[in-house]
Amino acid sequence: MRLAHVSDLHLGMREIAPGGGRPAAEVAEAVARDLAGISEAVDLVIVSGDLTERADAAAFADFERMFSEIGLPVVIVPGNHDGPAGMRAYTASSEVFADWNITNRVKEFGGMRCLGLDTCIEGAVEGELDEEGLALVAEEVARDGGEGSLLIVMHHPPLLLGLDKFDGFCRLKGHERLMDILRGSGMTIKILSGHVHRPFFASEHNIDCYVAGSMVAPYDSALPFGDHPIRPTMLQDFYYLHDFGPGGRHLVTPQRVRGLAR
Repeated sequence: MRLAHVSDLHLGMREIAPGGGRPAAEVAEAVARDLAGISEAVDLVIVSGDLTERADAAAFADFERMFSEIGLPVVIVPGNHDGPAGMRAYTASSEVFADWNITNRVKEFGGMRCLGLDTCIEGAVEGELDEEGLALVAEEVARDGGEGSLLIVMHHPPLLLGLDKFDGFCRLKGHERLMDILRGSGMTIKILSGHVHRPFFASEHNIDCYVAGSMVAPYDSALPFGDHPIRPTMLQDFYYLHDFGPGGRHLVTPQRVRGLAR
């Protein structure tokens, strides 16, 4: 099972990121073209929220057009910039989005269970997990005696970077309840997230969390951890490929986007 993980494309963003950024539409088109070019080697595309900048229907339609042309199954969950009311409204009008949006649903791909959570609060940068989502997580980790693996897609990461300013943006109500459920299982838990416009990996107990970063508005800091000012830096020009194999093998590699790479 091989999947591509993309996040925070912010379609409809009018501003250009400092440090020589590109328009969001140009970035999204380049990513979609790159994915189409390797589609024979990939099984699934996951976009972990902030598809759009302002949750307008035109931006969702642009995303649908671009990613439909890849020719692969697509999984999406909303980010805080997607409403989530705007994404729910567009999903209700689009059969494609209704299939792609796995909020509080489980779909299986290549023997891997994929569960989507909506962590977003309308008009807020912080997040929240609702009772339905937490109950679904508990049900899934108890399935089959709590063995095997589960892939969770959510916008706000439950494991944080260690940069105090960003970690404040990522406050997630229900976080401890989620972590208690996951820590108490015997499963291998993989979480794909976004929100933090800086790629990173964090691990705790049986839980691995991968944050894809943003190719539209990437951020960095003077030092990698601690309470240091966050400042814009040079563009990120890659997304991630995850390759899952027998015996728990999991290989993660960045894929540079042709047309963005410098």
